[in-house]
Amino acid sequence: MRISRFYLILGLVCIPATIHASEEMDSGVVDSDTNRIEIAPLFFGPPTHEYPFDGEMTEGKLSNIFDNMRKDGIKIVLITGGWGEKVYYPSKILKEPSKTDWYGIAFEMALERDMQVVLPGVYYTYNEQFLGGTWDPHKDLEINKKVYRELNERYGHYSNFWGWYIPHETGDRTHRGDIMVILENLPKFLKELTPHKKVAHAPWFPSRITLGEEGLSPAETAKEWDIILSMINGIDLFLFQDSTAPLDELEDYFAAIKPVFDKHLVELGAVIELFYRYQDRPGIELFKSISPDLLFDKMEAVSPYTVKFACWEYQTHLYPHSKAPGAKELNRVYRSWINRCGPE
Repeated sequence: MRISRFYLILGLVCIPATIHASEEMDSGVVDSDTNRIEIAPLFFGPPTHEYPFDGEMTEGKLSNIFDNMRKDGIKIVLITGGWGEKVYYPSKILKEPSKTDWYGIAFEMALERDMQVVLPGVYYTYNEQFLGGTWDPHKDLEINKKVYRELNERYGHYSNFWGWYIPHETGDRTHRGDIMVILENLPKFLKELTPHKKVAHAPWFPSRITLGEEGLSPAETAKEWDIILSMINGIDLFLFQDSTAPLDELEDYFAAIKPVFDKHLVELGAVIELFYRYQDRPGIELFKSISPDLLFDKMEAVSPYTVKFACWEYQTHLYPHSKAPGAKELNRVYRSWINRCGPE
């Protein structure tokens, strides 16, 4: 695996500014074909139970988030936040809908800035497994079918509607067997509902830092995904969560699965996770932003194997007004790199 540090502009190669003005520039360079982050989630409320409440969304706050995402090269916005019966549009299906149509407002703001919007399903019972309970994949499947129909009726006419996101995360069929109820049925349903819209999904790697001693090697992970992809149809873009692979094996995991996804004619992307994950055991520091060095190292390592980068997640870790430790500096360095590179 290769991990390098890079802070120069050389020929066609775009490199970020120094982290501190007093530091000397490193001599390494980043590959000119390194992908940029172009997909970001947009929260109207906490996406999971771990997230603290950060105040009600306002149109002014939302407009500022959109303006900054555009400055940072975000082209596609994934709406998210809420679980169970809670959503942020006036749903007639779920019991805790927002009175304000935040989805509609987001579509309009994105349209004004030439950005596309991805609509998600809902974590209906899925999050209960993280709170000491169990989830019912069949119940989630049926509720999501109703929600996706409703979303298509409300927002399917927008010209900047990119497509759909299936939020239920996949590791492998051994460790998350119930997820196959969702993946074998929901993508097909979405393709029947909107044949010309794409479907995205964000799996995780079942590695030693996510599953401990039960973790799979890169080669074993590739074998599992060959089986999974032979069982499902209708997902166009898989964005693997990069920090679920150990840093010293990150490239190895992407290199191992890339031929499998090519074989099944499915696009392979990456979620660049902007928080720290422990390297000696399962666990994360969700609200501390990674260093610019680590961000660009990870981007460079997986770029040869991916078509798109998303991030997890913008408002906490890359938004310049975030209160998370390290977020402002991460944004400053990343935005400097975007500006030095110029438009794609």
